[in-house]
Amino acid sequence: MFTLRHITVLVLISSLVCISSPAQRSYFNVTGTDFLLKTHLIFVGKLVEKNSYRSDDGRTIFTRHIFQVREVVKGNPAKRVEIIEYGGTVGDMTLTVSHNPHYALGQEYLIFSYVDLLDHNRTLAGPLGEFRVVSDRSGSRVIRIYPSHPLSEVLGKDKTFPNLKTFSSQLRDILERSSQ
Repeated sequence: MFTLRHITVLVLISSLVCISSPAQRSYFNVTGTDFLLKTHLIFVGKLVEKNSYRSDDGRTIFTRHIFQVREVVKGNPAKRVEIIEYGGTVGDMTLTVSHNPHYALGQEYLIFSYVDLLDHNRTLAGPLGEFRVVSDRSGSRVIRIYPSHPLSEVLGKDKTFPNLKTFSSQLRDILERSSQ
């Protein structure tokens, strides 16, 4: 059941979405090329720390995710990368934001990140920029990518569970060709 505080937060978030810039409104309208060219960082990392906090003005809740970087595909991240997303729980207040990635402590991910207007690293296109790294039956590290994902435009739709090493190599090759 929603309390008055929950409804107020939902109205606030809804109003922020309505007055956002055109670039923010097209957040989920990214193409495969956007995924590669508009990212600040692409890396494989393990979530080692996660905590929620209130904004300086107390109006919203953010969650800070700290990743131990294991492999870099694009950019020059430090050994640890901080990704901040809207939403989380502080005390008895919970802010849930749809279309946000859901990171689990101890899990490894391939992440596509951009820098937002608040100068935070964020996950590009919410859950579309978050790939959980898992092991297949043979023990190889793989990710799951659906044929409808924007990256399928540039990588091909032939594999649902591509090998992480091969996938990362393909991304680097495409980035290198696009910078020439």
